[in-house]
Amino acid sequence: MTTRTVEADPADPQSGGGPGPYHVLAIDLGGTKTALAAAAPDGSVLHRATLATLADQGADQVMRRVAEAGRELVARTEADGHGPLRAVAAASPGIVLDDRILLAPNNPGWEQLALAATLGAAFGIDTVAVETDVKAAALAEARWGALATSACGIFLNLGTGLSAATVVGGRVLRGAHRAAGEIGSQLLSTADIRGAGDGRAPLEEYISGRALADRGSALLGRAVTTAEVFALAEHDRAVAELLDDALDTLGMHLANLAIALDPDTIAAGGGLTRAADRILPRLRRILDRAVPFPPALVPAHFTETAPLTGAVILALDAAAAPHPAPDRSPAA
Repeated sequence: MTTRTVEADPADPQSGGGPGPYHVLAIDLGGTKTALAAAAPDGSVLHRATLATLADQGADQVMRRVAEAGRELVARTEADGHGPLRAVAAASPGIVLDDRILLAPNNPGWEQLALAATLGAAFGIDTVAVETDVKAAALAEARWGALATSACGIFLNLGTGLSAATVVGGRVLRGAHRAAGEIGSQLLSTADIRGAGDGRAPLEEYISGRALADRGSALLGRAVTTAEVFALAEHDRAVAELLDDALDTLGMHLANLAIALDPDTIAAGGGLTRAADRILPRLRRILDRAVPFPPALVPAHFTETAPLTGAVILALDAAAAPHPAPDRSPAA
């Protein structure tokens, strides 16, 4: 069976897919939790399911359990009269290539996982779309969220890790190696001599949710969570200085990105935006002072569901895309 991988370009989900009712299956392969949704052609979610990813047990068991949960969801959806499964899409951490997934250190075995082909075989379908989770989240914001009217926008993912995605004219910029927006790999200063080639991500190691927890723990001499770092910053001067320095560093990098791309809007999402009241005003001040044409900085429309919503859109786009006509030419 040949798996047809579909790019993350916008299309009208209502415009194709053939006559009669149908549904699509979307999957968000998170580091700790995997979410699945069956959706109708208008994007409404019909059924949901979640399961622990158990990534440390390896890619094979993850995909086996995802396939089982997905088939159960499809069976329920078909039993409800929503027609056959027309397409499957998945969002995953890392850089999703045709035959492997790179830069997903928390998911052992991902570097040998051909995600699209695996999903196609699991569901017996040749219409499959796959994408990096942050780019899928950006697609959700571009189509149905905070970047829907943006000519050029940036989705900033502030979570356990740090990444961004650029949207131009409704399309998510993927880059030559599908790695556009991996700002966590940016160098902090000219003193940095170890970067991606050494398996390092200097900016992510300084400002991401994981980094703030690690740096806060080192400062305090005891283990603290990222949420505790933000809470302690309200009354602990040393913690507040650590946090403000991290946000100022992020603000500088974000300003440089905005100067290079000239976006009209930056939408900030991810788990750290639970502390948006502290984060966004500080970043906004830097953008307003440093960028010739400062973009609006707004909270993302989607929070925890952004990659799954993006996967729904990917699946709908795949279902709506024209299928190539079968080759009926005589055999040579």
